[in-house]
Amino acid sequence: MEGLLAKTKKLLQDHLTGLGCSAAIKTLDKNLDQSGDLMVQDKTGAAISFGTDALIVASAGWPLPIAKITFTGNVAHVWFDRQQAYRAAIAAKEWTSPVPTGSVVSKICVEAPSTDAYDFISLSDFRADILRKVIANCYTHAGYTMVEKQTNNDALQNSDVKQVKLVLGKSKPSVAGLVEIRCGPVLTGENLTNAAQYISQRSNDMQLIAQHRYGLRMHDSVKQQKLVASLGRSAAIVDILHTRQTHVIDMRNRLEMMHTQSSSKGAPFILYNYARLASIFKKHDKLAEEDPQFAAPLEDEVDFSLLTEADEWQLLYVYVIGFPGALERTIGYGSSPRIVPYHLLEFTLRLIQCLSKYYCRVRILTANRPKLQPVMFARLRLLGVVYDILKVLLKLLDLEPVEEM
Repeated sequence: MEGLLAKTKKLLQDHLTGLGCSAAIKTLDKNLDQSGDLMVQDKTGAAISFGTDALIVASAGWPLPIAKITFTGNVAHVWFDRQQAYRAAIAAKEWTSPVPTGSVVSKICVEAPSTDAYDFISLSDFRADILRKVIANCYTHAGYTMVEKQTNNDALQNSDVKQVKLVLGKSKPSVAGLVEIRCGPVLTGENLTNAAQYISQRSNDMQLIAQHRYGLRMHDSVKQQKLVASLGRSAAIVDILHTRQTHVIDMRNRLEMMHTQSSSKGAPFILYNYARLASIFKKHDKLAEEDPQFAAPLEDEVDFSLLTEADEWQLLYVYVIGFPGALERTIGYGSSPRIVPYHLLEFTLRLIQCLSKYYCRVRILTANRPKLQPVMFARLRLLGVVYDILKVLLKLLDLEPVEEM
């Protein structure tokens, strides 16, 4: 799962170590135009100094070449060459699942969900099942091979399979390779008896939100009913995942339930913006059909130097280049990882916030202004990558994509 950014940071670390610097390198994700993409500090707190020209030259062959370095006090700020970064990140396609290489393939076993029949399970069981699905999805996408559960203790002790199990309380796993994830309960009252009832409530909520906030109007009642049911299930999943899995979710009264639902911004925010992207590409496809001059050029012909907006770089650097790191933070590191599905939802919500802010402010389709065609093509290429990443994120989070709202 080591991506372009991780490889570049390692090369930078090795370069600085060779110069005698004991450096700590931090990835930045805000105010990138002013603060840079990386911040470098000496671990001892001493002033840091190194030859900037030599480092920029040395980085020319790195996955992400460096364009600029400045010093402020005992801190160095590093900016990457953005035009090269756009090309490298889009060509690398690090959001796709890696193809296993070599004879050694990491194996994992995650408990299977208990059932998809929500009429018969509690919200606590629904929460556990959603966590199992998301964890399994993330490990599979990271290149792990999913295997059947092993029950014999000797087989467990000698196995090269990492096993992930959800538990209700803390314990010390007695078996090597067994990772236990504590899952807090969902407290419900007399008015909320099972997962199906909660999903039904959220479906009703989603219908009102989709109609009044996002202007959903469908003439096909069957299609609308299916969409609303899908939105309700997605809303329930987002509600559940937005609370850290070790914490209790209290739905014993309406106020607590509303707090759980509103604190996440919710599935409508994610799915509406996904549908909005889908609409942009449908409109562009129609333009290209009507007039070939609007057809997207080959990637080598796209001028990424035209992407000068801060939000454009934020989308690429934090969310496209940052995707492998987000996935790794979700499933953890090493033999006893800290698995936190909550991180992946937070990453998705922040991406959607950045995306929403961007295309509320910037006009994407400018077919009626020929001089702006080159920048339109560059923006469409960037948004195409973001769209692909959103497809992956929805799949990992077990949310059904919606292309019309």
